[in-house]
Amino acid sequence: MLTIKDVAREAHLSPTTVSRVLNNRGYISEKTRKLVYDTMEKLNYHPNQIARSLQSNTSNLIAILVPDSGNPFFSELVTCVERQCMKHNYRLILCNSFDTYEKESQYLKLLQEQNIDGLIACSHILDAKSYKNISLPVVSFDKDYKNEKIPIVCSDNYLGGTLAAQHLHKKGCKRLLHIAGPLTDRSLLGHGRYFGFKNYCEKNGIEVVTCSTENHFSVEYYREFILSNVHENLSSFDGAFCSNDLIAFALCQILREQNISVPEAFKVVGFDNTIFTKTVSPKLTTVAQNIPLIAENLVETLLEMQKGGSPERGVIKLNVQLIQGETT
Repeated sequence: MLTIKDVAREAHLSPTTVSRVLNNRGYISEKTRKLVYDTMEKLNYHPNQIARSLQSNTSNLIAILVPDSGNPFFSELVTCVERQCMKHNYRLILCNSFDTYEKESQYLKLLQEQNIDGLIACSHILDAKSYKNISLPVVSFDKDYKNEKIPIVCSDNYLGGTLAAQHLHKKGCKRLLHIAGPLTDRSLLGHGRYFGFKNYCEKNGIEVVTCSTENHFSVEYYREFILSNVHENLSSFDGAFCSNDLIAFALCQILREQNISVPEAFKVVGFDNTIFTKTVSPKLTTVAQNIPLIAENLVETLLEMQKGGSPERGVIKLNVQLIQGETT
């Protein structure tokens, strides 16, 4: 059975140097790092990850818990997070909660039992109590767990809602529909989209009707929601702000089916600007989140915590911008 001594002998390096490369410890030149990995490939050597984990008390594994990686936003976020992990010689474990309390709870218990180096929490079913005594570093995306040990990364949701309202106002809209995400859990920072939109409209005398969806992330669900809740009244509005692009896309489909012209008679603004948004037709006007920058901040914050740092408790709030499309 091959060992790091065999790798060291073949590469003409010391076993200590090979060990430092494998455990990502101390300064190692890129030339030496490449030599070690090339030699490992040549010998078909695979290090014993469990033994390394026990020896170094680190696994170089990070988990990300999302509602559904099939959702375009979370799919893109997971991809960007994995790229950031790779830059730091970490690997990513993907966990889907599928918006169920049981699944998220099971994953949280399982991940604490494993020797992973940290968790990026993007699934928001569990409450603050579930994360109160968690035994591993956690960074939250878009939710405040009221825990000084759990820093938060989010986009400036309030600004996003304000930008959407300003844009629809500028386009001449008088009566607006806002299809928001769940509004009952005030720990969800996405609520800022609702408040930014609502406050701007109130200050400028624009009538707004708001309806709130459940925690689901599919076009089929959003179509059914719109058809069940606002279908008969769509013609009474001249514009809408949707809290994500899937809602906006579903709304545009229904408007087309009802022969309500977009953007001439009805203007639509979404939120996210994922790769999905950039490929659908018509091209949505949307508030863009900087997903690669979100991923970078999530990973950098978590690794700082894992290495013993103590990031100040609070919110890392990232800028958003409105992207003009064909729906306004």
